[in-house]
Amino acid sequence: TERLSTDQLNTINASDLHIILPGQAARIFDTDLPKASRAQHLKMARFAREDDIASATDDLHFSLSDEQPPRLAIIDLDIMSQLTTRLSDLRPKAVYIDYDLLSGDQALRVIDRAVEPKQSALDLDWIESDLLQPTDIELATLFSDGISEGHAINLLQSDFRPRSAIDLPRPALKRFASMAALALVGVFLWSNISDRAKMAQATDLKLKTAEEYRAVTGQNAPSAPGRAAAKAAQSGPKTEHGFLDLSAVLFAGMKDLEDIQVDQLRYNANNNTLALRFIYPSFDASSRAEAAMRQAGGYLETGGVRERDGTFVGEATLSMGSAS
Repeated sequence: TERLSTDQLNTINASDLHIILPGQAARIFDTDLPKASRAQHLKMARFAREDDIASATDDLHFSLSDEQPPRLAIIDLDIMSQLTTRLSDLRPKAVYIDYDLLSGDQALRVIDRAVEPKQSALDLDWIESDLLQPTDIELATLFSDGISEGHAINLLQSDFRPRSAIDLPRPALKRFASMAALALVGVFLWSNISDRAKMAQATDLKLKTAEEYRAVTGQNAPSAPGRAAAKAAQSGPKTEHGFLDLSAVLFAGMKDLEDIQVDQLRYNANNNTLALRFIYPSFDASSRAEAAMRQAGGYLETGGVRERDGTFVGEATLSMGSAS
């Protein structure tokens, strides 16, 4: 361990640089968020903590931990910009907050500040109680242990994410090449599995449509109900063929939604709508279904999405045209 001024940082020739910032620069909040994508988590966390921060959100940088539910770190955007600009030549791999890395139940002195592990950091002028005063080597060990545990939030996210996160030592390159070759094989296998999944979903949707056609008309469905529905839709919507019109929209909209499934399908002849139950991959996937149906010429009104046995289920109503 060695203490240097920031002007001397370029002399250390670091190849695996981890930066630890004073805790006074950032705040970390716990969250209680439902399962969602990382982007959705970030939006929800920012909204939930808007009243707890004095600065405008556009002036702040937000980062999430990898755990579930995630923790949210907030720091001034200028600090991150100045930091990454100043240390751009060193290409830091991670930026942490000091109190987020430390653990224990007693505050300690870290260079020029008092740090309470997992809680906060304060200027020494604010502290009256005695502090543990570890040596530089002991401090380095504590911080190294915190990094190795992998629970701290790396602030290098979003616009500050390193351009290249791959820094493998030479002996690992062969293993990486082997994994890359296996991954290439995996791509072909996944492509095959994905195609089969699309075919299975199309077959399932075809069967549901045929069953509903029989229930509505009392007649057996055509051998290709999707094609019949599309042909009927091309000739213009007709009240007596409302089910076919809606089926055409549903088939067209579902074409590119391979990760969304139709669980139930029911036609309402009174208002010419399809009542649907979708199985989504995430809470926010319903918006993609709405956009796809709108692109196909229909209007999908989705209800709330709920979790059921590890999947996300939601009801929706499909009608012709756009929302009034």
